[in-house]
Amino acid sequence: MDYSEMPYQEARKQAVKVLEDGYGDAVVLKDDHGYWVLYYLYGFQVPPPEAPPHWMEGPFPGEEGIRSPYEMQKFLEEQGDFTYLNDVD
Repeated sequence: MDYSEMPYQEARKQAVKVLEDGYGDAVVLKDDHGYWVLYYLYGFQVPPPEAPPHWMEGPFPGEEGIRSPYEMQKFLEEQGDFTYLNDVD
């Protein structure tokens, strides 16, 4: 399955875990291949239900190595990507 375009609302329904912090939501999914993490970087705001993820990682064999939204945003900035933080309002 291609999770890279999965809307936030659908991902939340299928999540085995959600990591939330002031930078966004990391929605953790699990399938036969392992753990996948979809990052929705909207800060303290709830992402729009139809929003696709800003970034995706996986599969991981276990939950170790899964980054928080803060860690992912810092990683992306270190890679030269612009700030992904979206403003819903």
